[in-house]
Amino acid sequence: MATTDQIQYRPSASLILASKQAFHTKKEYDYNVLLMKRTERTSYALNHCVFPGGVFDAQADESADWLIYFQECGISWDQLKLLHSRQSMGRPELMTQGVEFSRDISLRLTALRETFEEVGILLCRKNLKNLNGGQPAQVLVQPFDREYWQQRVHNDAQQFLVLCRHLAVIPDLWALNEWSIWRTPASASSRKYDTVYYLAALENFNVDLLLEPTEVAAAYWLQPSDSWLQSREGLIWLPYILLYETARLMSIPGWQQLLQFAYDRSTQGSTLLQPIYYRTNDCLIGVLPGDELYLPEPEYCNESIVLPCSISELNTVAKRFNRYMIYSFQHVDFACNVPSLDGHFPLQTRVNTRLAKL
Repeated sequence: MATTDQIQYRPSASLILASKQAFHTKKEYDYNVLLMKRTERTSYALNHCVFPGGVFDAQADESADWLIYFQECGISWDQLKLLHSRQSMGRPELMTQGVEFSRDISLRLTALRETFEEVGILLCRKNLKNLNGGQPAQVLVQPFDREYWQQRVHNDAQQFLVLCRHLAVIPDLWALNEWSIWRTPASASSRKYDTVYYLAALENFNVDLLLEPTEVAAAYWLQPSDSWLQSREGLIWLPYILLYETARLMSIPGWQQLLQFAYDRSTQGSTLLQPIYYRTNDCLIGVLPGDELYLPEPEYCNESIVLPCSISELNTVAKRFNRYMIYSFQHVDFACNVPSLDGHFPLQTRVNTRLAKL
């Protein structure tokens, strides 16, 4: 069995972008969320879709040159401290490993840099007004050679700071609200990540995208419910963690409500969520904290645990559950009857399976 020293989890960050719809409609949600489809070279599955994001680059995202630039822009240390969570029970290790400055800063820079690199959206501000939070993210609309700079940043992550200096803008760190933190299951055969998910709400409803051709095949602005349905129908494929987050977003119909909730909730910080996998005779199950099958050291569960029963037999006796059940690539059911961690909304009722009915 692997030790924690042998398991290398790479820090990364992703950004959930929620864009207000242009006009009032009778649809259930008045906002869309951005999903980008990976290219064949970078995908794990057909129609693999994710939120923008990528791997932390210490030389680029944690460079002391950022502190110099922030000082030049008139940003005080107290203004940077506004980005810290007030989580009382201690932060996940991912968020405590900053060298030059807090990971609450550097991983936001990762998310902003990767979002510009992948879809050409530059979230930044020209001034220091309204840094206390709860504000929409600001998309740069002034003209510049986006394609040229996108490729520079793609080829060298340190060029993101150069770009900000060139445009005389401040990365809009304060508009990114910490949403959740996930760790790749220890049983995964591919590379493993610790990923912080941020949420930013955009007032802009007609955001001009520029897709990086080697990484992004297409991009879609979809309502949370449409994302869920299209994944179920096989039109797109969402990794199970993203399906879980989509099910949470489905509980929040309004853009303004989402913005305020994301800001208020983010002060509580995030519990590190690492699924543990079980295998029954007919199903693969991912269990999460709060589930009666969850174990205290998930980082050591480097193989799926085999249970000699069927999924229906297992669910019949379940009393405390927070799990997802994978029947096929597209058929994934979620079930949770425990309180949500960290002040989160529960899974949307219509996608939260009641195990008593299985």
